[in-house]
Amino acid sequence: MLRKFTEVLMSYAASITSDFSLIAQELIANQQQHKASGFSDGSELIPAEVRSQLQREGGSVFSRPAINGATVDREGLTNNYAVEPDMYFSSFPTSNQVRRYAYQGIAAATLVVGLILTSAIVS
Repeated sequence: MLRKFTEVLMSYAASITSDFSLIAQELIANQQQHKASGFSDGSELIPAEVRSQLQREGGSVFSRPAINGATVDREGLTNNYAVEPDMYFSSFPTSNQVRRYAYQGIAAATLVVGLILTSAIVS
């Protein structure tokens, strides 16, 4: 009993795969399969989200490529995982850029102070 449960659990555990057509075929096969015994392992159940997507979009739901970190598990549910950005070398500003940024900051602060003083004088 435990072995069968483990096999079922491992076969239907959420796993990341790129072969979405195989998943669609498996879902359809499980939907059409009827168990003779009164016991069920839950494999014939399709989540409501997947069933509604299959009714709206047909089998094309599983033919979409996995981009932007979104994958589809074996039940057809979308998993959104964080996408790791590409590595790059950090580039620190040169001394000329630092000086220019300082001048721009001073100019912006002077402009803000001037606007505040102007509004205080006018009102």
